[in-house]
Amino acid sequence: MRFKSLLFCIMTGLLPLHAYSQLSEAQQDFLTGIEYLKQGDRENANRIKARLQTHPLYPIFLHQDMVRQLDKTPSFVIEGFLNNYSHLAVAQRLTESWIKHLDEQNNWPLLLKQVSDPQHIRTELQCAYYQAQLQTQADDFILENAQTLWLSQLASTKPCQRLEAQLLKTNQLPSWIIWQKIESAFQTNQADVAQALARHLSTSDRQAVTQWLDFHNNPKKLMLTLPNLESAFLNRKIFLHSLNRLANIEPQTAQQLLQLHQQRYQIHTDEQKTILRTASLRLFIRDDEEAKHFLHDYNQQHSDADSLRWQAQISLRQSDWKTLQLTLEKMDTTQQQQAKWQYWRARSYQQLGHPQQARHIFQQLAQQRNYYGFLAADQLNMPYRLDSQPNPSTEQLAATRKKYPALDLIENLLAVGWRVFATREWNHLLNQADQNDLTAIAQIAHDWQHHVFAFRALAQGQQWDQLTLRFPTPYQQPVMQNADKNQLDPAWIYSIMRRESAYQTDIRSSAGAVGLMQLRPSTARYIGRQNGLPRQTYQNLTDAQSNIELGSAYLAYLMNKFDGHIVKATAAYNAGPRRVENWTATIDLLDADQWIDSIPFTETRRYVKAVLEHKIIFGKLLEQKPQRLSHLMQPIQEPVTGS
Repeated sequence: MRFKSLLFCIMTGLLPLHAYSQLSEAQQDFLTGIEYLKQGDRENANRIKARLQTHPLYPIFLHQDMVRQLDKTPSFVIEGFLNNYSHLAVAQRLTESWIKHLDEQNNWPLLLKQVSDPQHIRTELQCAYYQAQLQTQADDFILENAQTLWLSQLASTKPCQRLEAQLLKTNQLPSWIIWQKIESAFQTNQADVAQALARHLSTSDRQAVTQWLDFHNNPKKLMLTLPNLESAFLNRKIFLHSLNRLANIEPQTAQQLLQLHQQRYQIHTDEQKTILRTASLRLFIRDDEEAKHFLHDYNQQHSDADSLRWQAQISLRQSDWKTLQLTLEKMDTTQQQQAKWQYWRARSYQQLGHPQQARHIFQQLAQQRNYYGFLAADQLNMPYRLDSQPNPSTEQLAATRKKYPALDLIENLLAVGWRVFATREWNHLLNQADQNDLTAIAQIAHDWQHHVFAFRALAQGQQWDQLTLRFPTPYQQPVMQNADKNQLDPAWIYSIMRRESAYQTDIRSSAGAVGLMQLRPSTARYIGRQNGLPRQTYQNLTDAQSNIELGSAYLAYLMNKFDGHIVKATAAYNAGPRRVENWTATIDLLDADQWIDSIPFTETRRYVKAVLEHKIIFGKLLEQKPQRLSHLMQPIQEPVTGS
């Protein structure tokens, strides 16, 4: 049996050979049994199921068995599983599979029995629920809810397609409701959905959708012609929608067209605001000189949290401290109380010759353990708040494991490589756990070396003072070795690694970045060849040693390119060197804190601040000589062209 189990998993690539050999006999049986289920070998699968009855993985095996033969599983068996394992996420997964199966079988009474509150289930299951309701006990209230649900979702799944077909068949989707969804589809840039819905409309309405689609795809057409449908109402809709899209491409032109046709289309204040806001944002992102004037005019009449933030960032970049203060005063109380804007209020007081007001704010901020707290402490030469709470005791951990048996299941799921199931169970556990137990639960995940789970538990419990759990230092040998090799601070490597991947070795981003330090294969190849590394090193990015070696070499490359400027190098690691060069191209001299908070990309602004903040904390945990954040903040000057 063990030989067959080993063969199954090697052939399917379920686990590497070295990992498989470390599994317990029961864990190996589980994987073997899953393969038998996939092959339809009921006899061998049942034999393994009997052996797993007392093992934590048993409910997962049962679930996998039942979802493969829902049509043959009696409803009382399903209900028994749901009752016995209601504390596990897998019970919710089985409920969802069961509802979808009942929907496909048109078993409306049994489907309705499974749903106590449709608001607590996913959209596609809500579609199945209302389909069942319409088939059995339709009334005006149910019909209205079904129509509202249909309007709210644009990405249609199979159960929702069935609901749509039912509503259309019974003439319960009048054209005015279909038009609402078409408009939503255009507004959310899902023109294909609008085009598909048009087939349910009259010929003239389909022609209207076609013209809207034409302007949607080519908003510059507004510069030559206007919508010319018989319906003035639709002409107005198409014009406003297309003008807002044009504002993303040609902001100044969009503003001119808005002024030109304001009376013709009777454009309301809120509609003007939307278009001017879009134009202002586009100019801001482009770092266009016109952005300041656009935003000033916009904020004089309208203003919102984002537009005030954009104007404040321009003032920071231009060291316009008086305008910055006036902009901060326009923000609402909640926004003003953010650490970021408190810090900049103090800096503006400082620059405008009001040191006492600045000092008072800096003293308050210095009590916080974050980027702005560290900068404020540096202004007053105060110590940082870097004390950590003690970790849970052995007794606490034992009691927690006993209290939450799902922990044993999750640990086993991680061992056999079923991380998707483990993640679902972990998130489900966190939602059920007592707030006072979350630190111990985080410690257990930390001991498993599954740090992303620990981070989620600590965040849920808001346990920000558990520094050793929030900022672990695994992979010390390759980190220290490559820090020394590349003359880098290991605290910086750790802060990059934590921010990039939360220590997940095989994570892949939507942009194609891989591994602990989230390297793109093209970057890895370039750096690997530049440093004379073996081909295997830059091809195997999910290997911790290789990834850290290449990531550290890339950090060294960026430090060299930006003349040892860690702020620029950190920004370049996130946004790319070329963007950082563009962002600094017109700067003669600017304080680093000003430049960071005027970076056009929100993600990069947050990234740089988080990495610098974490670097200070990692330095403390690695018992380095205390370092001040301000020492890392060299002024920003015109870009230095490196290698």
